[in-house]
Amino acid sequence: MGLVIVGVVLVLSILGTIFVLVKKQSKGDIRLQVEAICEGKNELDQAIMKIYFTFSIGKLASRRKEIIGSIDWSEGWMPVSYNLKEHGSYREDRIPTLIEDKYTTFDIDATNAIDSDGSGEGYIVLVLEKPTHTMLSRAGVMLVVTANLVSYQLSESISWHNEVVVNHY
Repeated sequence: MGLVIVGVVLVLSILGTIFVLVKKQSKGDIRLQVEAICEGKNELDQAIMKIYFTFSIGKLASRRKEIIGSIDWSEGWMPVSYNLKEHGSYREDRIPTLIEDKYTTFDIDATNAIDSDGSGEGYIVLVLEKPTHTMLSRAGVMLVVTANLVSYQLSESISWHNEVVVNHY
């Protein structure tokens, strides 16, 4: 009986150690998550979608780095502003510089927009300028992190049903 108890304690100790090691290593993960939230309609009766993104650059946070973000979107939608959380709060909406009809980039100031754990967040506001007959729309966010002359690319996209957004409010 005592041997069984010692065996169970040993197995639990090994599993606990493995869990702690995996948890420590996961803090260094590089990741990007994207979420779309319908914010209603503006004064021009255009549907508004906020594309929230959170990211972590893990261990790259301690290196000299440069981060460039970009967003692409479905036909009919247009970005009107973006905002990054800097020093723990959202500061001001900025107007993106459009490169094409479906793509734009924005700089992320790594000094202000990333916390000590290497995490950051922001959002991009899209409005539905020209409704289309397609059922689904999508937006994709991509971040390019360059640290020590090595570039890492993170990308994530999200889609939503247009009927729900247009008829929601």
